[in-house]
Amino acid sequence: DLARSRLGEPYVLGAKVPKHDPDWHGPWDCAEFASWLVFQCTGKLIVVRKGEAYTGFWQDDCRRGIVRVISVADAAKTPGCFLLRYPNKRVPGHIALVSGPNTTVEAHSTKRGVCQAKVLGRRWDCGINIKI
Repeated sequence: DLARSRLGEPYVLGAKVPKHDPDWHGPWDCAEFASWLVFQCTGKLIVVRKGEAYTGFWQDDCRRGIVRVISVADAAKTPGCFLLRYPNKRVPGHIALVSGPNTTVEAHSTKRGVCQAKVLGRRWDCGINIKI
């Protein structure tokens, strides 16, 4: 519900979001949006370095066991889980919140802003279930 309350808000790549501010309404980037949601829902500041969120930090925290990695298939059918595409030299990383079967809420792009999107037909490297 919290993620859906931000639908239509603006996306800016590299935007910095005050994770502690429950009234923040953008701009967002995908990793900042995901980390803000985690903090707002759990009170835990994870997947953040020096106040900044980045999909590479999500990837690092997956490898370190700070967040629980699950299969893309399991995450895709579990609202509240995340789907992560690792950043690499060819494509930037991306992270999206699963909001329902085959549906996400995510800070998508400058053109689409925070929107609902589909899971299928996109490259995802892992699913994430936050340990609370």
